[in-house]
Amino acid sequence: MNTKGYKTIKVLGEGGNSIAYLAKDMKSGRRVTVKQLKQTDSGSFALAKKSMQNEADILRSLDHPGIPKLIEAGEDYIVLQHFPGISAEKRIIKKGLFTEKEAVDTALFLIDILGYLHSGKVPVIYRDLKPSNVIIGPKGQISLIDFGTARVYKKSEKRDTTNLGTMGYAAPEQYGNLGQTDTRTDIYCLGMTMLQLLSGVDPRDEEAVAGFKSHGVKGVSPELLRIIDKCTRPDREDRFENVTEVAKALETYPTRKRLRTIGRIIKMSVASAAAAFVIASATMMAGEVREETIIQIEEKFPAFMERMNNVKARIDGFITAEFGENG
Repeated sequence: MNTKGYKTIKVLGEGGNSIAYLAKDMKSGRRVTVKQLKQTDSGSFALAKKSMQNEADILRSLDHPGIPKLIEAGEDYIVLQHFPGISAEKRIIKKGLFTEKEAVDTALFLIDILGYLHSGKVPVIYRDLKPSNVIIGPKGQISLIDFGTARVYKKSEKRDTTNLGTMGYAAPEQYGNLGQTDTRTDIYCLGMTMLQLLSGVDPRDEEAVAGFKSHGVKGVSPELLRIIDKCTRPDREDRFENVTEVAKALETYPTRKRLRTIGRIIKMSVASAAAAFVIASATMMAGEVREETIIQIEEKFPAFMERMNNVKARIDGFITAEFGENG
């Protein structure tokens, strides 16, 4: 690392065009992240330099506790606030898959950051949400790093100037010819990130992704998987409109889980009650069977079942009214 005033501690990561270092600011003594461009051929270096300048410009305009602050920008490097912790990607390797609650809590933190980016006077589309860019701090705080592919949304533009993103996490529109990326692009990336946190799936494996979305993930409720499925639909018109809608779905889906459990218990109760009714009736009829008793049973049993089914129908109707057909 050639930047003056900063002492390298270790390499944090390396991409195609740059290397990120953990460094010490010799003046303040604080730890920072220094991102420096690699020396490549002139054409590639020029593009990488332009991308880094764009990243610096975007970060300069942002102020959120989950986004690194820009400290300094040079010709071929930028110095950023350092977030201690471990990436969600490394956390999976070290501790295993996220529980449903952990994944939802992480997603809600990310939605707060994305909501900030999307709601500015000039919306910022992050475009590269994935576990390796999500930092989990010592106290569980969530941060989003690496704004190298972020772009400003311009309503008048028909498409992105440069198609950027990570294969598997990137939405179909990030590959060009489908109009410029917008807030729903980040929703797609969020959904794919959640699916990987929960299942460990390689998002580049389309068959495996489809399998988890259709057949489920062990230990993960179908209600949450339906939210993930809506986030990651190929046509952005079929996704959630904004991250506020995603947050609402994540905050309310536990109620749908409880109602599903209640419905399952009622179904079992109806079946058990019906069986008990038949057994009790048979016991009453043991010995000498009277025609009058048979007639009473035949008359009462349908009415009993109708009452039980009416209870179930009312609960099903409530679930549909509150949460829709997919609730």
